[in-house]
Amino acid sequence: MGSNNGLIDNKAVGKRIRQIRESNKLTQEEMAEILGVNPNAVRAYERGEYGISKDVMARIRQHFHVSIDYLLFGAGNDWEYLLLQIKNASEGDKMKAMMHLMFYFAKEKEQCFPRDTQEEEIIGYVKELFEKV
Repeated sequence: MGSNNGLIDNKAVGKRIRQIRESNKLTQEEMAEILGVNPNAVRAYERGEYGISKDVMARIRQHFHVSIDYLLFGAGNDWEYLLLQIKNASEGDKMKAMMHLMFYFAKEKEQCFPRDTQEEEIIGYVKELFEKV
């Protein structure tokens, strides 16, 4: 933002719009339909040729669950991008992500509880989780 003297960088916004579209496996025509614009407008947004309107920003925010800050400035993109990736992942990849998170949190808990208690708790939680699926 600083290099543009406080102006919004349309090329960076366009890049994020394209990432959102591609991560949702949409064509420019499908994206245009969602945004209520013609496909040429989507192409122009993605190339950074002109800025998006407030209405288009609101549609992107509502449909794709990203913040305006992320869209305009890239702020908060790590968390929002992660959630977007998980939302669009295959069921197998979602399961892998869940297992990685479970092991991550289990490792953190290991510092507070004895090792044998930790393993029993984890096994119980995993069994309970998969019984509900």
